[in-house]
Amino acid sequence: MRWLILAGVLHVALTTIIFIIGHFQLWPGAFDQNGIGLTFAIDGATYRRLASEMATQLQTYGVSPWLDIQSPLHCRLYSISFATVGRVVGHNVLAAEPLNLFYYLGILSLVYFLAREIFNERSGLLAAAIVALWPSFLMHSTQLIRDPLAIVCLLGLMLVLTVLLKRELAWLQALGLGLCGAVLVTVFWLARGNMWNAVVVANAITLSLLVLRTIRERKFVASNFGGLLLIVGVMLFVPSRLESTNLAGYRPPATPLAIPSSSQPAPREGVWTRAINQIRDRRGGFRFYTAQESNISEEVQFNGLADMVRFVPRAAAVGFLAPFPRMWFQAGSYGATGRLLSGAETLVMYFLYVAVGVCLWRERRRLSMWLIFLTATAGLIGLGLVVVNAGALYRIRYVFWIMLIVIAAQGVLSVGRLSRKEAPKAQNEK
Repeated sequence: MRWLILAGVLHVALTTIIFIIGHFQLWPGAFDQNGIGLTFAIDGATYRRLASEMATQLQTYGVSPWLDIQSPLHCRLYSISFATVGRVVGHNVLAAEPLNLFYYLGILSLVYFLAREIFNERSGLLAAAIVALWPSFLMHSTQLIRDPLAIVCLLGLMLVLTVLLKRELAWLQALGLGLCGAVLVTVFWLARGNMWNAVVVANAITLSLLVLRTIRERKFVASNFGGLLLIVGVMLFVPSRLESTNLAGYRPPATPLAIPSSSQPAPREGVWTRAINQIRDRRGGFRFYTAQESNISEEVQFNGLADMVRFVPRAAAVGFLAPFPRMWFQAGSYGATGRLLSGAETLVMYFLYVAVGVCLWRERRRLSMWLIFLTATAGLIGLGLVVVNAGALYRIRYVFWIMLIVIAAQGVLSVGRLSRKEAPKAQNEK
């Protein structure tokens, strides 16, 4: 709790500094007068305007007209903050801070509990500290974007799945966890439906590992399977009953894997065909992306499954390693500062990948560790297949990097323990 309070103070202080810089235009190329980052979170300006209009609508005409406005879920939540706190400080990052602070502390708490559940408390503290002080993530967490809400939901789901995989639960506990997972899945679909496949993959991996645990222990834990199947059922049911929220004029995301309904009948194509077409279309959409200087392998387009399979090794390299070292010192669409920072953070991740490898070997019998590693790996490869622009990739990738940081923290600690054990041995040999 003391560390959380310290992290909260840091976040509020940073948000205040960003607002002052923007309000007095001390760095006009980086922040607008509302504290919105022009170089790293420009979509926040659109979201801020919509949230401001919705807050005015809510204050003037009430709840019913406010509900009728088509809006992403995170904008609707920010508009409530604008309608309350914004009355005092204005419609800016300070008014959004109560919600952003909740997201930030929620992410740190989930990282801690996830690492503690899989490994131990020390790993949880180290992983949470790394995430808390990650510069670009900290900056993004002050903005009016949808990523923090989506990260909270996906990390919360991973914690639920980890507990279902690792422990032996009573029926009431398992169903309670399943209900929590169902709520998180639903909110994630509403907030970030275009990353829905990450939820599908996470549940599929959990089911496979739970079967493996049953075989290995020769014990069938029906309650755990029941809690997981509740989440899977909601995962299949929700997309065809609820529309993922988006800006007006934009087509809402769809998923190839959903139970058909009367409003959304089953399409003629098979699941795999729809999945391939979805990946191809989303990758093709980056041809119209504004920051073309950061594009990677933009000339590659998929005409079928064979093209996609051949590109998987390159997609893994892009997902894990981009921006590549040659890009770190180039001036991008918004100057060289952002490239240098992203290069420095990527270099740190290269070292953390080594720690991940150490942990995978030393803790290779922990199924819960493999759950988050395989989910993160599938997510990063999936992003490498779809996302052409390194700048867009960087922000979307945070949640998968965070999962790997959980594993890396244990790897760092295990290397530290090993070196401490070997030091006295070397001294005795001398």
